Amino acid sequence: MTPAAGPGTRAHYVVVGDGPLAFRLTRALASRFRGSVTVLVPDRTSRYAQEILELGLRDVDVQEAARVDKKALENAGADRAVAAALVDQDDGGNVALALLLREMWPALRVVVRIFDESLGRHLEHDRCTVLSSSAFAAPEIVGAALRRQVRLPVRHRRLVTVSDEEPALPARMVLFASDGGDDVVALPTEHELATHTPKVLLADAGEGDVLPEVRSELEPDDDEVDPHRRRRFGEYLRTLAITSGWNLLLAAAVLVVVVLVGAVTIKLATGASFLGALYEAVLPSLAGSDPDHDAHPVVKVTQVALTVVSVAVIPWVTGVVVAGVVRTQKLLDAGAPLRPLSDHVVVVGLGDLGTRIVRSLDRRGVPVVAVDIDESARGIAVARARDVPVVIGDARRATTLRAAYVGAAQAIVVVTSGGATTIGISFAARSIPRAKDAPPSLRTVLRVFDRDLARRIRREIPDSVGLSSSFLAAPSFAAAMIGQEVKATIPYRDRVLVLAEIRVERGSALDGAHSSDVGFDEPGAARSRLLAFDSVQHSSGGGGRMFEPSQGRPLNPGDRAFVIATTAGLLRLRALAAAPATLAREPIGLND
Repeated sequence: MTPAAGPGTRAHYVVVGDGPLAFRLTRALASRFRGSVTVLVPDRTSRYAQEILELGLRDVDVQEAARVDKKALENAGADRAVAAALVDQDDGGNVALALLLREMWPALRVVVRIFDESLGRHLEHDRCTVLSSSAFAAPEIVGAALRRQVRLPVRHRRLVTVSDEEPALPARMVLFASDGGDDVVALPTEHELATHTPKVLLADAGEGDVLPEVRSELEPDDDEVDPHRRRRFGEYLRTLAITSGWNLLLAAAVLVVVVLVGAVTIKLATGASFLGALYEAVLPSLAGSDPDHDAHPVVKVTQVALTVVSVAVIPWVTGVVVAGVVRTQKLLDAGAPLRPLSDHVVVVGLGDLGTRIVRSLDRRGVPVVAVDIDESARGIAVARARDVPVVIGDARRATTLRAAYVGAAQAIVVVTSGGATTIGISFAARSIPRAKDAPPSLRTVLRVFDRDLARRIRREIPDSVGLSSSFLAAPSFAAAMIGQEVKATIPYRDRVLVLAEIRVERGSALDGAHSSDVGFDEPGAARSRLLAFDSVQHSSGGGGRMFEPSQGRPLNPGDRAFVIATTAGLLRLRALAAAPATLAREPIGLND
């Protein structure tokens, strides 16, 4: 059994893994959650282990364990921990370790990072939460690539986030609206936008109070790809060139010219109709017809010339056709593009995050090309199963980027693992000339761990965005370690807002409080705003009705409050909603 933490004691956490997520999760648990953390890494000299040590946090201990077993976990304090997080990028290893923890310490809360959703469903139970870091990052990256708002479902409503790149919007705008577009709630308020002093707060915006830029963002997408759009004749020619090569087009052109020259010659010599002359020219060229002894001498000479030329041309055409069939089959087997693409998105890197991005784009009807240097990458099979074109090659090379039609793409998303590789690909993509009918600039979205580096890249590369998947996912993993589910995360300047559902426990500070007590703006960025709540008094007979926060109804035990908050605000709400017995068993820090 995991012993309960007494009042006034620091909650202890164990983090197993070595990577960006382990670093950000450790920092959140130690600084914001005021807990003590032991991190198990395979090599204490690795980059992220050193990053953790350089934080200089007093209650963080980094231990080296080549193999994480029962002894290593005991040394890390798993027997006295409130929760453990398994954040390695190894589904099998994380599952095995989660089963070991369940066997040794059944009361321990375990948070597991798993990409395979079906595997995660079998593992999840009341003391084990399964999360995917890519699930939190993919929507934001897709929205950045498409320059569109991100829509996140919240029960019967949706949360809409609007990019902060519009000149009229000096801060990020977050909207909460019903499916019909009514009852809009905006972050920040119109007054805050006007005074250029926006806060991380939500405020009601009634009819006529919504900014025009915001109103347009709430309209349905009108740029979905039409799968039945008309293709230009030039596209058909380029498709034929891709599948069969330009030699087939050249061979066909030579054969047509030979036949036409012969037909014109026969027409001029005999005065026959063009169709009749064409008939006389085609037969010796393609069918090897019997000679006509009574024909005009010019016709005879022409037919002989056509027959001789066709003897050389026909085998060439046949060989080119066979080569084209073989080439097409190879392209089909590889899943490579079979026709020219334009206004599409190129996704480089088919790991967990890249695979989820490809799925999301494909579901939205956006043309996408996937690129990876490794043919055995996790996302290759997923992309091919969805008929998404795949290019195998080094994306730092121009030939690979041209094969993905980067010059005609609207955006390139680079989610490779190495920082130098990511930057190299972005520069290589910018060097590809833009196609005639392509968007004027290539949108570049990069996965970058270092946020300072992301800002420098943005200054260096026009129309680029640097995002960190671990930055977006860490608050959700940290919240899960105190038993709090996070629906979604939203980047806001140097912070991450979380969308969460808080359940009011009997005897808690929120038991009997009003909805206004859920929203607050405390010093130190502990901020929260209530979006809506489910009342148990009505859900039993009214099907779980959603009430507006402005109605000021009291909160009762079992009510669920839907909030958007900073991490510190979520911790504050979690403490307010927890019963005294829960707080005594699992202390929750309130430091930001």
